[in-house]
Amino acid sequence: MFEQLVEAAHGTSGAGAAGAWARIENAACARRLSAAADVLDRMYAADGSAERDQWILDNYAAVAAEIAPTQHVSLGLAASQLAIAVALRDRFPGVNAVFMTGAISYREVAAIVSRTRLVQDDDALAGVDAAIAGNVEEWTTLSLMKLHTKIDYWIDRFDPAAVRRAENSSRSRYVDVRDSGNGTGVAYIEATVYAHDGELIDQRLDAFAATVCENDPRTQEQRRGDALAAAVSGAQGLPCACGSNECPAGGLTASNVVVHVVASEDTLRDETPVELDGEKPAEAVEPDDPTLAGPAATGPGYVMGRRVVPAPIVAAKLAVARRRPVRHPGDAAPEKRRIPSAALAWFVRCRDLTCRFPNCDKPATQCDIDHTIPHPRGATQASNLKCLCRTHHLCKTFLGWRDRQHPDGTVDWLSPGGQKYTTHPGSRLLFPSLCRPTAPAVVDPSVDLLDDAVRCLKMPRRKRPREQSRADAIEAERRRNQPYADERNRPPPF
Repeated sequence: MFEQLVEAAHGTSGAGAAGAWARIENAACARRLSAAADVLDRMYAADGSAERDQWILDNYAAVAAEIAPTQHVSLGLAASQLAIAVALRDRFPGVNAVFMTGAISYREVAAIVSRTRLVQDDDALAGVDAAIAGNVEEWTTLSLMKLHTKIDYWIDRFDPAAVRRAENSSRSRYVDVRDSGNGTGVAYIEATVYAHDGELIDQRLDAFAATVCENDPRTQEQRRGDALAAAVSGAQGLPCACGSNECPAGGLTASNVVVHVVASEDTLRDETPVELDGEKPAEAVEPDDPTLAGPAATGPGYVMGRRVVPAPIVAAKLAVARRRPVRHPGDAAPEKRRIPSAALAWFVRCRDLTCRFPNCDKPATQCDIDHTIPHPRGATQASNLKCLCRTHHLCKTFLGWRDRQHPDGTVDWLSPGGQKYTTHPGSRLLFPSLCRPTAPAVVDPSVDLLDDAVRCLKMPRRKRPREQSRADAIEAERRRNQPYADERNRPPPF
């Protein structure tokens, strides 16, 4: 079927060609998801599958970790796609068959899987699958809201208690902070909260914005934007930007929140920092003042977890911040303890910036410091240390991933399935001086390492298997929906 689609696309042109290749893209996506489900099948068929279901990194998480770098996506996205792949194969064979033809896209498939999550009865599920498969090709031009309405119609026909009610939308509340991704140094915040909490936040921002004096140069909207960070950090009010040392609002900066910014010495020593929002420009840094990074061309800073901040903002906003010097260890001898010193740990974090597993961007400040060659066989030194988030640290320790680290911080990975990946330190582009090679790793071959069987005894375990947690969540949502189903099924009055 797929080959026929490719054949049909050749020779087309214009909008017809775009449509033909879009159908091929959909069909390829269907096969990609099917392949991911096959990997999970093989994992469950392997010895020890039942035992792994009790691990924090269970069979499902292990497969998601393995397929994420093969598709150049994050672990979370791979896990979401794997869930859809399993649902298509096990719950919706009819819809999956349509998907395989390329007639519908991943958008429609993801909506179907999400909206039908509560359908558990086999007969109802078969009816929903057949009905949707017979009609879904007509829904490809619908908006997302209208698509949900069509899906819910068929769910209501077969299992009224399984309709995901709009009245329960409060359960989907969230806060998401996203980097702009364009180097401007700003981030976007999206949130869904209870209405009364929204009113509280709105009034609180106005109150914070009003704590400055009348000479503050910022607009009301700019003050509200700055007030959000001040309120969350625990400050008593919004620091004024009038620049006067006698301003009564100038000292309201109390906070117990730490934001880590990596910047070169020359950036903080910039003698011509720009004026931002009317703030007084920061004074030049003394030549002998210790800073976060070694000698480098003036460039942007890097906020851990938020990417880059333009150099003018670093110079104007951060020149008075507390600084921690990070020095390249050069050819320094290994440290004697397993836990690295604070100086070495901060060098590793500033060199790596993020988790070093393929396609993971967890900030280095939220990662473990991992010995590439486990201690005590491998020494505690920069060329044998890297940042790994807890999930990928467990992947490396217990799930068969292998890694080799180079003196410049580059790490070569080998997955359990034999795929090879290479990751480079996050500072390679922004702060290349941190990636100068360090002393080669010292290895003591006389030290025996624990084998995997022994190490697996230490794998953190779940209180309940993933499937049990999922079933409980579905049952709880169905119970909340039952009054709607009872009302719908009530016979009409005589």
